[in-house]
Amino acid sequence: MLPRARVAAACSATLVFVTVCALVALRGAAPAQLGAATAPAAIEKLLGSCDDQCRTAKTLFSTENWGNGYIIGTAPLCDVNCDDCGTGRKCFTADPTEQDYGKLCYNAPVNGKVCCCARTSALSAPPPPPAPVRSMRCADFCAEGGFGYGMVIGTAPACGASCGSDCGGECSTATDFFSDYGAGCATGSKRCCCARKTAAAEPTPRMPDHPSCNDWCLSAGYARGDIDGTSPACNGECEGAAACFLATDMLSDYGKSCFLGGSKRCRCWS
Repeated sequence: MLPRARVAAACSATLVFVTVCALVALRGAAPAQLGAATAPAAIEKLLGSCDDQCRTAKTLFSTENWGNGYIIGTAPLCDVNCDDCGTGRKCFTADPTEQDYGKLCYNAPVNGKVCCCARTSALSAPPPPPAPVRSMRCADFCAEGGFGYGMVIGTAPACGASCGSDCGGECSTATDFFSDYGAGCATGSKRCCCARKTAAAEPTPRMPDHPSCNDWCLSAGYARGDIDGTSPACNGECEGAAACFLATDMLSDYGKSCFLGGSKRCRCWS
C-alpha cells in the first residue's frame, strides 16, 4: 500500500474510534444530565407548602391526607418544636425551601419552624382544598382533625395563653394563619384550643361563629357545659370539671367582660 493510502486508512480508523468513544460517553452522560435537570423540579413539587405536604403527603407507596397544615415559628428566634403543634397531630420540621416558610431562623433547622397538620392519622377521604393564610378559622382546623369545636385564646398585646392551664383539649400555638387570630402579640403566644383531647374517627361538623359553652362541650362528647365567673372580677374556677377552658367572648353566653385581671371558664361535665 502506498504511504498516502496507509495514512488515509489510519486516519479513517482513528475517526471511527473517536466517534464510537464519543457516542459511548454521551450515552453514559445522558441519564446523569437528565437527572440533574429534573431533580430540582421534582424536589420543588415534592416539598410545596406545609399545607400541600399535609394534604397530599407522599409516601413510598401512596399519597396520604393529614388535612390542612400551617407553619409554626417566628423568625429570627423561632425556637419551636412539635410540642407546639399538640400531641394528637402529624408534625414535622419545616423545610426553609417551602413556599410558606417565611423569614429564616437564625440557626435553622436546629431551632427552626415546624409544619403542623390537622390530623395525626391519614384520612381515606380526598384531601381538603388548599388553605391560604387567613382562609380558615382555628375552629375549622380543630373540626377537620376531629377535635370538636375550636377557638383562639389569648388577648393581645400580652397574650400569654397556655395550653396546659387554659385548654382542656388538643392545643397548638396559633399564628396569623388563622382568620380569627386577631391582633399580634408583643409578648407570649395565642393558642388554637380544641374542645376534644383525642381525635374522633371523623371530622367534626362545622362550628357556628358563636356557640354556647354547652355547645362547645357537646362537640367534644361531654354531657353538658357551663361558664363560671362573674364580671368584673370573674375569677372563674374549674371545680373538678371533666375538662376546663379559658372562656372568650367567642362563646355566645360569655356575658360581660372581665376588667380586674380575672377570667371566666367554660367547664365541661361528664
